Amino acid sequence: MGKVNDLVSRGVRLLVAEPGASGEWSEIPGDFFSAPDVNRVTRFESPVDTEAFGEVYDEARVPEPFRGYGIDKLVNILESKRLAALPQDVRIAAVIASLDAAGVTLPQVLKDAAIRDRALEDFVSAKEREVSAIQHRNEAHIAALKEELEAYVESRQREIESLQNVADGSGTAFGQLQLRKRQEQERLREILSHFVAPEQNPIPVPRKAPRLDGEAEA
Repeated sequence: MGKVNDLVSRGVRLLVAEPGASGEWSEIPGDFFSAPDVNRVTRFESPVDTEAFGEVYDEARVPEPFRGYGIDKLVNILESKRLAALPQDVRIAAVIASLDAAGVTLPQVLKDAAIRDRALEDFVSAKEREVSAIQHRNEAHIAALKEELEAYVESRQREIESLQNVADGSGTAFGQLQLRKRQEQERLREILSHFVAPEQNPIPVPRKAPRLDGEAEA
């Protein structure tokens, strides 16, 4: 229900001045704005950020106002250069006179505004549903992507740790090999030292091998 319809349903009385009648007012009946002049629309192609509500009115199949005198016509008359400098009451009187000359009543113009208001309400409701659906869908997708990312990072972290352990282990094993080599050279040289002079010993004096990164000094 549009805003005008809502006000009428709450008991608000709408009074309009009779065209050509000075000081006389008439009440618009409560069911005047409830007639099904436009089909209710649940889906609009116009995007949520549209600024051209004319497209929304077209999708809602808002009918042309009686004799072309809708709410937009009233706006054009009120904002015309010819009336712009006149007092407000004079401008309003000019609008009423224009309607009277065209054989159009003010309630008919108000009904055009109410129909457009209802179309806007339908448009906003439809876009609210669309936005909600997009948010829920994307939030679910984001959550799934985060789970995949966390699983991927955890898997790669385990792979990194495994590779690092292998690298550390191979470095330690190589350091131990160097140590055993020196020990074996020392043993061989010591045995041969009983039979030959030091300068004739074919086993060289073992040199201390450089340490690898992370290797403890032997």
